[in-house]
Amino acid sequence: MSPEDLERRRPVWDVMSDVFLDTETRWEMPRIALVLARSGYSAEELEAIWEHEIVPECAWNLLQPAGQWALFVVDEERLTERADGKRPLLDRMMGVASPLVVGGQWRAVGAMREALLALSADEGAQAARAAMWTAFVHAYIDGRADQPALPAADVEMLQATGAEGPELVAAFEAVRPVFRSLLLRDERAHEDRRAAAVRELIARATATP
Repeated sequence: MSPEDLERRRPVWDVMSDVFLDTETRWEMPRIALVLARSGYSAEELEAIWEHEIVPECAWNLLQPAGQWALFVVDEERLTERADGKRPLLDRMMGVASPLVVGGQWRAVGAMREALLALSADEGAQAARAAMWTAFVHAYIDGRADQPALPAADVEMLQATGAEGPELVAAFEAVRPVFRSLLLRDERAHEDRRAAAVRELIARATATP
């Protein structure tokens, strides 16, 4: 791998590894999708990086009783070897097993990336949409329209995008199926409550002072 290729790969490795942190990672999906959309890699290339490089490097963390939760420091030497085609049998087995571990989150990231690329080639527009999604997913995963503490910062995030209420509602409804796919089995029964929390967040962000 050339120095240029390595420099391009680093931010992709960094955000992909965040999926495997032993904490709530669903809030990070829009940010990860934005980095991947800006990487210039195709969907097929990103899939190969995920399956053959990152999954073997990071999936072990989810199998630990108390895994790394704050920050992964990936081993660039091992990742580079995998990128160059040096993949032990255990690596290949981990790649096959990855859909059972975080496959749903990876598919959600891919769907968001595709939506960002379809939205606009303008990085500012992509960043604004990812900011909307980040605010939405905070409220959606939390699922409580009556809790002011979490949405407070997200209200400002939505306001900073400059979008009006109808645009925000449309942006949420477009991404809502992706958010729904992120819900755990016992969270799905009250999906309507989660959507209501997002609509309340939008109402607060667009309320006239």
